Amino acid sequence: MSQTSGGWHLDAPCPVARQLGLYPGQLLSDARARVPTLITSPVNHARERTRLRKLSLWCTRFSPYVAPWSEIEAGAGGLTFDMTGCAHLFGGECAALHSIAEALAQLGLSVRLAMADTIGAAHALCRYGAKAQIIVDSSSQTEVLRDLPVAALRIDPQSVATLRHLGLTRIADVMDLPRAPLAARFGEELLLRLDQALGLVKESFSPILPHAPARVSAILAEPIRDQDHVLKLAASLAQDLMPLLERAGLGARVLSLNLFRVDGQVLRITLHLASPSRDPGHIIKLFALKLDARIETFDPGFGFEAARLDVTLGQPLEPIQAGLGQTTPDPTRLTRLIDRLTSRLGTDNVLRAYPRDTHDPERAMIMKPAGAPGRWEDWSLRPLLLLPRAEPAEVLALLPEGPPLQFKWRGLHYRIEHAEGPERIAPQWWRNGESPTRDYYLVEDRAGHKFWMYRDGFYDAPRPPRWFVHGVFA
Repeated sequence: MSQTSGGWHLDAPCPVARQLGLYPGQLLSDARARVPTLITSPVNHARERTRLRKLSLWCTRFSPYVAPWSEIEAGAGGLTFDMTGCAHLFGGECAALHSIAEALAQLGLSVRLAMADTIGAAHALCRYGAKAQIIVDSSSQTEVLRDLPVAALRIDPQSVATLRHLGLTRIADVMDLPRAPLAARFGEELLLRLDQALGLVKESFSPILPHAPARVSAILAEPIRDQDHVLKLAASLAQDLMPLLERAGLGARVLSLNLFRVDGQVLRITLHLASPSRDPGHIIKLFALKLDARIETFDPGFGFEAARLDVTLGQPLEPIQAGLGQTTPDPTRLTRLIDRLTSRLGTDNVLRAYPRDTHDPERAMIMKPAGAPGRWEDWSLRPLLLLPRAEPAEVLALLPEGPPLQFKWRGLHYRIEHAEGPERIAPQWWRNGESPTRDYYLVEDRAGHKFWMYRDGFYDAPRPPRWFVHGVFA
């Protein structure tokens, strides 16, 4: 039961209570007057929504398009399936409905199932139909709906009470009336819900799973528990997935392997690839590394009875033309290494420098996961080792504005053989005054050591310029 502005109401009467004449939405005082020995308990809507969401995720084994009902506060806890293109996987609509009912019954749930051409009709038959399982085709859908109560149209309780007060208790009573007076008295919602149930107005819903460019699934005859069997199943799914990606011209960047346990739990393993790929062998190796890394948390329970492999993010992948009669380096070697490292060590533990939109060397890059989307810059013109803070150096130059001839840094003297520059880096205008203009030089001493150093300021300025060493090349 739950409390509203009108008092305590029944939310979900049990089958025995329904046989005694109790119904959802009935006032608790009226229910106790009819059944004095009625036992009730308050409903926790937040907990029920969480349970329904978990159940909807597990039910994606039947269809990727599943969403929980939004009206759980009114005592209606259910799921909406879109079985378009999925029923044939179970042997037809009747077999699909039977498979869903059997799987939910194994979880200890008593369910009512209805399949129709429209969401509104299926919802109405599921909640208010006479049969616990029913499939209605488009030719008989209107006639079946006529005998259902007006509450089956998913309108607000106040409108339902007003219609009942006027003697309009069935959907047929509303269908046979002129539309203009109904719209004037009850608003557009009543006619909209009626048209949606009859299929005159299209209705859609947002599934709980995000859109996937490609996905494949498998239902097993017997549950599996062994990790090697899981990998073989994932390999089979990856093989089935690749032709779909190839026809779409896509490569997988993010994949999710969903393993459905017998007890209603879902184990999800996600891969983030450094570059688009549709190589099944590479993907299975990464899944194997993922499973090995989480071996302590790999809990198959009583076994997995279904699996699905989703590509949650895909990117265009063009074929690479190799040279004729010659070997060319594999451009994916680096990204494959990154994939293996991140699968073993974790995404946040394998980082790479990515450029930022600034010329300031201290702010020119940011460390992000190596597989994150973005462009990689050629850092060959910058030192491999950039000092955390530029260190002062004593410099002797032939000309005031010229390159250094020799310098002293960290107590050692270096004589310059080659110098390139200057590369002038001015401060950003919104940071003006924070640091003077710098003239950078790439210098090399007689021993072959290369340094990246700069002159801070100008000789004609009130403050004399200073020299610093900012980085060292390998």
